[in-house]
Amino acid sequence: MIKTILMSFFYELFFNLDKILNQLFKPFKVKLFKMKYYSVFFFLFCLSVFAQNVTVEGELKQWHKVTLSFEGEELHEYDADNPFLNYRLNVIFKNNGRIFTVPGFFAADGNAAETSASSGKIWKVRFVPDAIGEWEYEVFFRYGKNIALSDDIYEGEAVGFHGMKGSFSIEESTGETSIFRQKGRLIYDGTTYAAHADTKAPFLKGGAGSPENFLAYHEFDQTPASHKYEAHTKDWNTGDPTWQNGKGKSIIGALNYLASKGMNSVYFLTMNVQGDGDDVWPWTDMNERYRFDCSKLDQWEKVFDHMDDLGIVLHIITQETENELLLDIGELKTQRKLYYREMIARFSHHLGVIWNLGEENGYQTWSPKAQNDADRKAMARYIKTNDPYKNLVVIHTHAVAYAQDHILNPLLGDQYIDGISMQIQKPEDVNYTTKKWIKKSKDFNKPWVAFLDEIGPAHTGSKPDADDPNHDSMRSNVLWGNLMAGGAGVEWYFGYKYDHNDLKCEDWRSRDILWNQTRHALDFFKTYLPYEDMVAADDLTENKSDYILAKKGEVYAIYQPNAEPLKLNLTGVSGKFNVRWYNPRLGGDLKKGKVKSVTAGKLVSLGMPPEKTGDWVALVTNKSKETRINEVSEASVVLNALSDFQIIEGDVSYYKDKRNKALAINASKEEQRKGFASAKTTFNGETGMYKLLLNAMAEQDGESSYTISINKTLAKTVTNPQVSESFKRVELNFGTLYLKTGDVITITSNAHSNGRLPEKGGTAWSRGRWNALSFFESDILKHEDLQNATAFEAHENNIEVEAEDFHFNTNNNSPRKWYVRKANEHAPLLNIDDHTANASGEAYIEALPDTRVVHKDKLVRGENFYPIPGAGGVVAYKVSIKTPGKYYVWVKAFSSGAEDNGIHVGLDGHWPESGQRIQLCKGKHNWTWSSAQRVPENHCGTPNTNYLDIKEAGEHIIMFSMREDGFELDKFLLTTDAQYKPE
Repeated sequence: MIKTILMSFFYELFFNLDKILNQLFKPFKVKLFKMKYYSVFFFLFCLSVFAQNVTVEGELKQWHKVTLSFEGEELHEYDADNPFLNYRLNVIFKNNGRIFTVPGFFAADGNAAETSASSGKIWKVRFVPDAIGEWEYEVFFRYGKNIALSDDIYEGEAVGFHGMKGSFSIEESTGETSIFRQKGRLIYDGTTYAAHADTKAPFLKGGAGSPENFLAYHEFDQTPASHKYEAHTKDWNTGDPTWQNGKGKSIIGALNYLASKGMNSVYFLTMNVQGDGDDVWPWTDMNERYRFDCSKLDQWEKVFDHMDDLGIVLHIITQETENELLLDIGELKTQRKLYYREMIARFSHHLGVIWNLGEENGYQTWSPKAQNDADRKAMARYIKTNDPYKNLVVIHTHAVAYAQDHILNPLLGDQYIDGISMQIQKPEDVNYTTKKWIKKSKDFNKPWVAFLDEIGPAHTGSKPDADDPNHDSMRSNVLWGNLMAGGAGVEWYFGYKYDHNDLKCEDWRSRDILWNQTRHALDFFKTYLPYEDMVAADDLTENKSDYILAKKGEVYAIYQPNAEPLKLNLTGVSGKFNVRWYNPRLGGDLKKGKVKSVTAGKLVSLGMPPEKTGDWVALVTNKSKETRINEVSEASVVLNALSDFQIIEGDVSYYKDKRNKALAINASKEEQRKGFASAKTTFNGETGMYKLLLNAMAEQDGESSYTISINKTLAKTVTNPQVSESFKRVELNFGTLYLKTGDVITITSNAHSNGRLPEKGGTAWSRGRWNALSFFESDILKHEDLQNATAFEAHENNIEVEAEDFHFNTNNNSPRKWYVRKANEHAPLLNIDDHTANASGEAYIEALPDTRVVHKDKLVRGENFYPIPGAGGVVAYKVSIKTPGKYYVWVKAFSSGAEDNGIHVGLDGHWPESGQRIQLCKGKHNWTWSSAQRVPENHCGTPNTNYLDIKEAGEHIIMFSMREDGFELDKFLLTTDAQYKPE
């Protein structure tokens, strides 16, 4: 500890030397040049001390691991002053505006994989630079109680090598064999596929989902001998890694084999205490939760490094359903934060990482003690926020649809969750389920990467070749079922009934044929398809069992599970198309059938595959390279922040940042950090519903928030994402709002510091910059479901409609949606009451999730409360009106709380004042009719005051949008009789 104190003292002394020497020698009038000599001498002295305490190891090339090792005081894994909890090492790396705050870890003697040391003086940081050039670094080593859990860069006491600075130069990486170093880290890029950071090339996964206890390997320190992988010892190659005089050859050989089959991913648990295997943990003991086994984790790192070299993704399953309450009873507290921090510090630098929140996470009837929605969201946020590289975060699902709905529906749109790791009970459900969650996630403005990682039934999974040499169902229903739905690939689960099963697989060759078939599918997609631009379009053929992936007008892939005559609908498309065939069982080159080409514009015959048996893939490509169809929607209005908005002067005000073409806040002044700056404009476009995107600038020093208000009514608040570079342009989605010509739109933002980046004795602040507001016209009324719907007819000038019989249902770019509730059907979310028994037809619709039930629950505008009509989830009904006039609107609703009793009604895309704020006050806890409109002087409203003025006979669209989540709607009634009251 004495050395630590001296190091800190000398560091502070050196960097305040001028001030100290001036004060010291001022009485003696010593000349300045002599003080400079003293400074140089002191600098060299400090440098000689510091040089003994840092080493930089690794190839100094882009996408290679660079390890900084620091020497501190002697510590032990079991010291009373816990080195994992009461010390915190962070290193900030900078390069041309890019900043990474990378957590470090206690590394015992620095060579624990070889020595099995549990004590030492070494701390390490592992960093993978993503750009060439000079990288500067600054070290923050702090001490304090539980400081490892703090995000405050200055919290605690500066000790040891804190404050060290340095730099190194990174060169371009050439001649690489690893796909990751050729193309860059695997990242989430806002689409339904992961992508490589350098080339932006999309990524498809194929790999092993078993054994899940892959790390229960007998040659890792302090690990039960569940696996030896002796069959793969022969696959180890000279020069491959080992530890402790040749340990590890068989696990390294197993990975070599898998890579030789073209596989690129492995699914494994890093902690299964009290789980199925009960044989994998990162701690010093299976009953320990606060101290980590330095040697074991360093041995894992050797294996993971080799996976990087082979281009194999680390699919890290952080827990399983049996132990999701093991840490902090499922909450994000000390044990869980410490666990995730250590995993991030040691392994997040790897170039292919998928963080999985947990296997079969969440409640199920056979697993009732489980984490809840808040726990899942907290985990995702913590991992994504603390991982400097923002690796993918996914969640593994239960096998059945209703359990998936319970857990996944509330996660739709969550900014920290990038995808799903699907478990599906029946192989034939894979294609539908993949399409379902891709569509739903897109609807909520956060597309999910949809992996298929566990296929049922649980006892079977994918059988060994000896038991299923053809793998017809696995190949057809699962592999191609996922990929042709727009899914991102598969990992094969081995069940528990057959040899080499999920917990006991020792030889991946047991499924050699299955690996080959997986490679054939990946090869086809990578070689022949722009699959990242294609969508599922199964209605383009007459065969109900086909899977079709299409980029309209350019390329079509049609998977046939059985060879039969094939016709493709190319109506509305022009050009000549080549027709070729691919064998998914054997791979190889494309083959020709009897039909070599077709002319588009109609239903065309593609003929039969080259052989009359087995499954085949037809590839239909436009001979012309021109793109004939442009489906990219353009903004109908774009308002520029600098020229179209008026700054509102106040305690916090914008200035015009002309360099970045943005409005910004001068956060260098403390008084400008304490509120929101505002700017306003008048909307001069046509009245209607618009999706609004704010073009903002994210910064690495803070996550500014932005609000939008219409006529001084706050509509929604959004927040910038965490980024590793300043001035990154982002689009923030304000959702859909109803705007009238002349409405006043106000945008506000604030300065923010995340406390992670030091600046002038404090921390850096973002400036709430934004550039423009873009308006996209809503196309709800043009949706084919409404266009093709049969209108509800009036009966004696009354129209009464069951709410669940809607023609169109959309979340409308919001985080809420209307869900159908039917008797004897599982609820779409957990812990919501069922009121179907007394509902008409034993069915109704409900705006969910419901997070504000009573007044004390937090109100979040644009999430659980929508004062502006047309902004929340919308259901629409086509009606036929024979007699124009004033139609009074009645709704039959159920109110179980003080804050779930409001709804808006609109007509043909417009939301008149007379249809807003239908309120239900009386008849609580019963199905009750209301036509009362909430007004300032009467919150319960006056009866018979909600109406729509329908001026023309013909077909019209009646629309309901939520005002408060949790609203339950059984049916609605339109009547021209002002005195009519439904019973």
